[in-house]
Amino acid sequence: MKIKIGMAGTSQLSFPGPKEEVYAQLVGQMQHNAEEIGFDLVSYPLQVITEEDAKKAVAYLEEEKVDLLLLVNVSYSAGFLAPIFYKIKGAAVGIWSIPETRKGPTMFNSFCSNNMYQGINTRYLRDFGIKAKWFYGFADDETFRRRLAVTVRALGAIKRLKSSRVALVGGFAPGFNDLYFDERKVLSKLDGIYINRLHEYDEIIRLADKVTDADVKPYLDELDREGIKTTPTAAKLRTFSIKIYLAYKRLAEEHGYDALAISCWPKFQDDYKYSVCSAIGMLNDDKIVAACEGDLMSAISMLALQDMCGDSTTLMDFTAFDETDESIMLWHCGPSSKQFCRKNGYYLGENYSGMAHEPGKICGTGVARDMVFDPGKASVFRFGGDMECYLNLTGTFMGNGKDSNCGCRGWMNGLALNGKPVKAVDFANTILAGGFEHHYPVAWGDWSEEVAELNKWLGIKPLREIPYANYLQDKEDQQ
Repeated sequence: MKIKIGMAGTSQLSFPGPKEEVYAQLVGQMQHNAEEIGFDLVSYPLQVITEEDAKKAVAYLEEEKVDLLLLVNVSYSAGFLAPIFYKIKGAAVGIWSIPETRKGPTMFNSFCSNNMYQGINTRYLRDFGIKAKWFYGFADDETFRRRLAVTVRALGAIKRLKSSRVALVGGFAPGFNDLYFDERKVLSKLDGIYINRLHEYDEIIRLADKVTDADVKPYLDELDREGIKTTPTAAKLRTFSIKIYLAYKRLAEEHGYDALAISCWPKFQDDYKYSVCSAIGMLNDDKIVAACEGDLMSAISMLALQDMCGDSTTLMDFTAFDETDESIMLWHCGPSSKQFCRKNGYYLGENYSGMAHEPGKICGTGVARDMVFDPGKASVFRFGGDMECYLNLTGTFMGNGKDSNCGCRGWMNGLALNGKPVKAVDFANTILAGGFEHHYPVAWGDWSEEVAELNKWLGIKPLREIPYANYLQDKEDQQ
C-alpha cells in the first residue's frame, strides 16, 4: 500500500551554505523517487528556523496525514526544534542529513545536527519511546534510495495491515493449538485491523451451492488451455473444487476481506472426500491471501509479505533438514500459488492426509496442486505467538535437484536467519527449542531487511538463533 511522505527542512542562519537551493534540489530528487519507488510526496515549502516555524510545519504535515516525516537538517539547526518534530502525530519519523563540503568554512554542519537530534530523542525524550530512522546523502544516491525503499515497503505493509480485514472460516484445524493467539495483542500492534473469527464451514457450502456450471466453465477451460495434467481422482472433483474456490472468493468480496484463514480439514474430507488445497492455491493466485488449517496469524503475516513483494505468497510446513547440503524442506499438501512453479508448472493430484489410511494402500483425496518450487531466492516470515516475536529467514530454493514428497514443496539452502548465515541443524534447533509455530509463510525474493524494519516499527523482537547442543535448551538460549 502506498504511503505518503512529508518533507520539512530545518536550518540556521549562521551557516552560509545555499540552504533553500539544496532543499529544493532534494525535493526534486524525492519527486523522482516517489515515481520510481512508489509513494506520495508532500513537502513543506519554507525553511524551519524558529520554534514557531516548526509548529507550523508539523501542523501542515499532520493536516496532510503523512505516514512518514522526513526531517532534513539542511544545516545545523536549533535543538529546541527536535521535540516538536519527533512528537508529530500519526507519522513515523526519519532524520536526514546531507554531505558536508570538504574544504574551506563549514557550510552546513548537517550531519552533526542529525547526531544531536537523535541524541535528544534518545536521552531527553526517552520516556516517549519514539522511534526514528536516520538517512544520509542526496536523494538520488543509490545507497539512500535503497535505504528509503526498505522503509517505504515496511511502512506500506504496516499501513496495509492496519486497514485490512481478515477472517477465520471454520476454526482452527483440530489439535493445532500452537496456532492460537490473543487477538487483543494484535489489535494493540495493528490498530485498525478488523478480525472476524465467526464464519463457519456451512457458509461456504451454501455459497458453493449457488455457483452454476456456467460460472465454472471459464475456469475449466483455462485449465485445459494451460494443459494442466490431472489424476483421475482429482479430475472427478475439478468442478466441485472450482465451486468451492468461487465460494471463498465471493465471501471475501462480499465482506471486503483481504485475507482468509481456511479450515481445510476434516469436514471437507468427511463430507465430500475432497481436499480444498487447489482452491486455496487459486485464491492466492488472485492475491486473495488464503492460509491453510485456520492459521489466522499466518494469514496476517502472508498479507504483510504480499504487500512488500507485490506477488502471491504461500504457507508451508518445515518437514525435514539435510546437513549434507545445509538445506531444509518446506512442504505442504498442495495449496500453493502457481507463481511458485512458473518454470515447470504443476499438476492436479491428491492430498494424502485427512482421512483414515488402509494398511498397504495410499488413500488420496483430490484436489491438490503438485509442484516443485522453481529455483530462486525466497523469504520466510511469520509473526510468532501473540506478536511478541517474528521469524525472518531467507534462502534459495534448489529446484528439481533433490527427491521430495508429493505436494507443494521445495528444498531450500543458503539459509540466513535475521540476515546472518545459519546451519540447517541450528535452524531446526532454533525452531524446536524455541517452540515456534509449525507454519511458514513464503514469498519470492529477499525481503529480510523490510521484515526487520516492519517489526522494529511495531516493537516486535526477532526469533534469534539457538545453536544446536546436546543438552536441553529452550528460548532462553537464544543468542
